Amino acid sequence: MTADNPSDFSYEPVRETADPVLRRGYWDVATGLQQVDGLAPSDYLLSLAREHASGVRGIEETGRILRAYYRERPHRGFGSQAATAADGDDCREADLVSQRIVEALSRGAFSFMPSMLSVIHEELFRDLDPQVYEPGRYKTVALQKSELVLNGDSVVYADPSLVERSLAFLFDEEFGYVYGADLDEEGIAHLARFVARLWQVHPFVEGNTRTVAVFTVLYLRYLGFDADNEPFARHARYFRDALVRANYRNAKAKVMPDASYLLRFFENLLSGEHHELRSRDLMVSELYADPSLLRNVDPSRAISKP
Repeated sequence: MTADNPSDFSYEPVRETADPVLRRGYWDVATGLQQVDGLAPSDYLLSLAREHASGVRGIEETGRILRAYYRERPHRGFGSQAATAADGDDCREADLVSQRIVEALSRGAFSFMPSMLSVIHEELFRDLDPQVYEPGRYKTVALQKSELVLNGDSVVYADPSLVERSLAFLFDEEFGYVYGADLDEEGIAHLARFVARLWQVHPFVEGNTRTVAVFTVLYLRYLGFDADNEPFARHARYFRDALVRANYRNAKAKVMPDASYLLRFFENLLSGEHHELRSRDLMVSELYADPSLLRNVDPSRAISKP
C-alpha cells in the first residue's frame, strides 16, 4: 500500500499479535464469557486455542478449521443450553462464538458509534442460526428474562421502537465525557454506569451481554487503557448479574438500582483491586422472602417460593 505522501511511511495491514501471553488472554476472555449463558467450550476448541496461542496457526485459519469441523458434524440446532466439555454438540455455540471473539479482539478495529454494537453482534453470531440470533439486527419485540438473583423477576429493557434513539443518546452523552490519562475512581464509576445503561437497552434478541463485554474491551483499548483479563475470564456470570442489579428497580420491595457490584468488577478489571466477586452476594433477599413482590413477571413464576 502507498502512503498519501510518497515520503511518508506506507499503510500496512494490521497484523495479528504473535505474543503467546496476549493470545492466551484473548482465549481466556472469549471462553470465560460463555458462562453468561451457561455454556462451556469443547475439548476440541480448547486444543485449537492452545495451538493458536503457541503460534501453530493464526486466528483466521483456526476459525476455518473450527467451522469445517462443525459443518461435518450433525447437530440438533442452536440455543443457549447448558453445555459441558463432554457434550460436543451443545458446545457448538460456545466454540464458534469464542473463536469469533478472539478474532475481534485480535483485529482490534473499533469506532465509537452505536452501529459498532451491531457490527460486533453480527461478527460474533454469524455462524449460528440466523432465525434465532438475528446477527446484527436490533430486536423487534419486547423482551424479558427471568434472573436467578431476582428470584425469577426480570429487568425492564428498552422498548424495541426506542433502541436506536436510546443508543444515540447514550453515545452522545458518553462522547462528551473526557477520561484522564489514568482511570481514577470517578472515571471507573462513569464507565461502569455507561456500560450498565448500554446493557439495559438490550438491542438484540440474544447475545447482548457478550456483545457488550466485547465492546467494552475494545472501547477500553481505544481509550488507551489496559484491562486485566481475569475478571471477564473467571467472573463473566458475576458481570451479568451485576448488570442486572445495576438496572433493577422495585419500589414496593424497596430495592433500587445498585451499581456497587458492577463497580467492584470494574475496579478489579482496571485498577488492580481484588474484590471477591460472588454472584450469591447479589441475590435480592426481599424477593426470595416474599415472591409476591416480583414486579415484572407474574409472581407464580418465582424460582423459589416461601
